[in-house]
Amino acid sequence: MTAPTSTLDPTFEPLQTTLKNIHQDPLDKARIQAFARELDQLKAEVMAQVGEEDVVYVETVHQIARICEISGRLLIHFSKDPISWSLGVLSLWVYLQLDNLEIHHPAQHGAWDKLPEAKAFHSDNYYHNSPVDEEAWRYRHNILHHSYTGQLERDPDVTFGFFRLGEEIDKRYYHSIQPAMLILNSFVTDQSIALLSAGLGDFIGRLIPGYHPEDNAGMHKKLDAKAFQTSLWQYLRKAIPHTAYNYGLFGLLAGPQGFAKVTLGTMTAMVLRNLFTGLSFYTGHMVEGVKHYTEAPHSKAEWYVQQIEGTANVRASRPISMLMGHLNYQIEHHLFPKLPPNRLEAIAPKVEALCEKYGINYLSGSFPEQVASVFRRLGKYTR
Repeated sequence: MTAPTSTLDPTFEPLQTTLKNIHQDPLDKARIQAFARELDQLKAEVMAQVGEEDVVYVETVHQIARICEISGRLLIHFSKDPISWSLGVLSLWVYLQLDNLEIHHPAQHGAWDKLPEAKAFHSDNYYHNSPVDEEAWRYRHNILHHSYTGQLERDPDVTFGFFRLGEEIDKRYYHSIQPAMLILNSFVTDQSIALLSAGLGDFIGRLIPGYHPEDNAGMHKKLDAKAFQTSLWQYLRKAIPHTAYNYGLFGLLAGPQGFAKVTLGTMTAMVLRNLFTGLSFYTGHMVEGVKHYTEAPHSKAEWYVQQIEGTANVRASRPISMLMGHLNYQIEHHLFPKLPPNRLEAIAPKVEALCEKYGINYLSGSFPEQVASVFRRLGKYTR
């Protein structure tokens, strides 16, 4: 099968060409510009520190993840009782979680690209255990989501597919059950992200009665057979080997008597990964108070403000932060997306202090508080 030429919109206007000067209150402009200068200084300081310590960190996390995968698969394979099987599932889940969020996510942002010693974790080298195609994900996530965070016409994560999180999004009949939709979607987070990243969501939406394409920021400029072929190829080229490795290979190694046990164990670990990963994303972008925008930022300083007020943090312990890929520091991640995850915790108090100093809204809460906030917001906009 020959890979078709991509028809995903390749146009990404560099930030500096879209950030035009506008008339605004001089005092507000001066305040925001001062805020941006201090953020730039903070970024320069922390980026200058990135080096050997960060290489050691990612290599250590990778080793831990591999140990968890091997031990998890062995425990599931040779388990004779529910306890050993469950321990194997938990160990495999830890591997999947670390591989997906603590390594893959920053790797695809280029967190270690400038460190030759971390070549295995460069954005064009690291492939994670997920059906999500790396190239497709980088376009949807890095370019569309991170560059246009919270912008209704540009950011595909404003609606996370089919959700309504504000009055500016027209009410559709399926929004009346969106809390339940979110729960169901959480069980298949990996497949959902894989389909949306490849652009298949643009085609799937049109199969839903009453769906309006203008409600969502699409991946394609033109929906035709060529675009569908490209999207399908980008999905299948990763989903097929992922399925064969996790379910075919290890299921067959277990033989006829152990196939069901091993397959169920793998599937359970995947579902746990999906639930935890989904909640990590939702609590960073769907809580009450996170803003959406009808206009693009008009300066780099304003872009900083939109990144902060279009995201939210979750207070968590260090082990939970690692399992979340340090995306509980979603604000800092959006300000400095190429910063290695282990640096986000240290920089967060400084960013929060700057936000308090300049009057920028900095959303943060405990994990239970933020999860509850997500469902309150979803409930509010079912009506």
